[in-house]
Amino acid sequence: MVEHQPSELSELRDRPAWLDISDPADSDLALVADELGLHPLAVEDAQHRDQRPKIDQYEGHYFLVFYAIEGSGPGSLDLRELSIFVLQNALVTVHQGDCTARQAVEKRWREGRITTIGMLVHALLDTMVDGYFNVIDAYGERIDELELAVVDDRSGAGLRSSLNDLFALKRDLLRLRKLVAPERDVLQVLSRGDLGFFPRQEAVYFQDVYDHVVRVTDEIDTFRDLASNVVDANLASVSNRLNEVMKVLTSVATILLVMTVVTSFFGQNFVTIIPYESATLFWGSIAFTVAAILALAVYFRRKDWL
Repeated sequence: MVEHQPSELSELRDRPAWLDISDPADSDLALVADELGLHPLAVEDAQHRDQRPKIDQYEGHYFLVFYAIEGSGPGSLDLRELSIFVLQNALVTVHQGDCTARQAVEKRWREGRITTIGMLVHALLDTMVDGYFNVIDAYGERIDELELAVVDDRSGAGLRSSLNDLFALKRDLLRLRKLVAPERDVLQVLSRGDLGFFPRQEAVYFQDVYDHVVRVTDEIDTFRDLASNVVDANLASVSNRLNEVMKVLTSVATILLVMTVVTSFFGQNFVTIIPYESATLFWGSIAFTVAAILALAVYFRRKDWL
């Protein structure tokens, strides 16, 4: 949306004006900067994407970086960076592509439901933050599903897939945490009413957005901890299954040890010690071996090792 041309903004001081620039070329930003007197450092930040959320004060204007989240949750996370220049009675937004939050605010602006620059900035930030909740809740639901899958997966057949999904979720949540946490600082500055461009009664609205960001941050931290707990439970489940296998193998090895001792003893090539012609000794050794095996099997079974 281009509500006004750059050359018109400096002349429209009697009423709020909004210039929106999508996928700008360097020449476009240079034209806007020259017309409105934007600081070169702020313009450079708007040109180079992937900036950290922040608010910078320059002579005659403020520069904000904020993020909207597109997508429905895990596997579809798409972060949209929005650079915002706030002037006395004008707003300039710069972005690559577009996002539903900005479109929704544009509709309200065109319908005249937003009448001041302060409330326009609030509407942009508030709409973007409100979009965080559905995405974060989707991550929580996915973690719950993986937790149930880990509990129900007795055989461990889906272990690798579950772990890969959990690690991907943790990476996404960490990425979100790095973006959302600095936005608290931005909203804290706005809610204090330090900006001379906004009346103090408008600054109160930013406090509500700040509370929402704090809530989102807390939910992200909670889901990260929950994902870590599920990973730990998954690894503990693997360890328990391994212990069960080791108990069975140890029990079998112990039973076979009796057979090995008996057969190896009578396998010695010393006729003077072992009378090989004795049928009683042969059947006695067989009976001893079988009895020992049965006794050990019963013992290990009672210990629930077999």
